[in-house]
Amino acid sequence: MKNIEIDDELYHYIASRTQSIGESASDILRRLLRLPSSPQPFALVQQNVIDELKEMAKPKEKKHSHYHEPSVKLEVKRSSNEQLEKVLNSALFTEPAKGVVRFLRLLEALYKHNPDAFAKATEMVTGNSRTYFAKDEASLLKHGNSVKAKQIPSSPFWVVTNNNTNRKGLIVTNVMSEMGLPEKLIKRVQGLFV
Repeated sequence: MKNIEIDDELYHYIASRTQSIGESASDILRRLLRLPSSPQPFALVQQNVIDELKEMAKPKEKKHSHYHEPSVKLEVKRSSNEQLEKVLNSALFTEPAKGVVRFLRLLEALYKHNPDAFAKATEMVTGNSRTYFAKDEASLLKHGNSVKAKQIPSSPFWVVTNNNTNRKGLIVTNVMSEMGLPEKLIKRVQGLFV
């Protein structure tokens, strides 16, 4: 077991979320973060997130509907879902790797899943004095000498990659939130970037 230092305000917040006598801080945090009640290996937590992304990517069945989408739209949806699953199943995403590789692969999967929503989301996700996404490297590099920009694979977008792991997680989850993805999934993806 590891010890961490937290400020008084955070301690009181965690303590205020106690649901039963004797509940430990770890139990409270696990519940708040929607993690399993017992410690799980990182790979298992990561697999759970991948499974949820796959489920989200499956086409929704319409029940009792008399409206049928044109076959062209169905093919586009099926194709984007297949691309998302391909990325999520790839060794670069599922095997332990550098955070930047996981970061880029997840952004690629989000772009392929819904390019229009991704484009709108990247306009909304910015730092206080920094732009995280652009359509060209030069736009990102003008924000400072220490900026490291990489192109998101299979997309026209570039992203700043020299943020710490936690910041990368915030960037991804903010994009997911702006894209309207389920909150449960967003919280689980955040767990990949701790």
